[in-house]
Amino acid sequence: MAEQFLATSMTDRAVRSVELSELEPGSARGGTLFDENSELLKNVKVRLSVSVGTCELTVKDLLGLKEESVLTLNKETQEPVDVVLDGKLIARGHLVAVDDSFGVRISEIIAR
Repeated sequence: MAEQFLATSMTDRAVRSVELSELEPGSARGGTLFDENSELLKNVKVRLSVSVGTCELTVKDLLGLKEESVLTLNKETQEPVDVVLDGKLIARGHLVAVDDSFGVRISEIIAR
């Protein structure tokens, strides 16, 4: 049924060719999209994560985990934590307490 509708709707429409001109790389002129329109991005939500550390263990050890087990991470308590945006390291900082929540005080922005 859908195929019949598609064929009918295509015959009811005018079809014409489009000619595209060749462009040289880097030939775009004018202002950039986001310099003048940065307001467009201000309300876009992103997910930021903080990596406190990692550990490596065997499947046997993983299966043996239970409540109150302790995993030793690869970082010491005073080392900075990694701030990660979409899998990319963007900053480092130190854990702080903000009321009853954890926070991160940024100490280094990673230049890319």
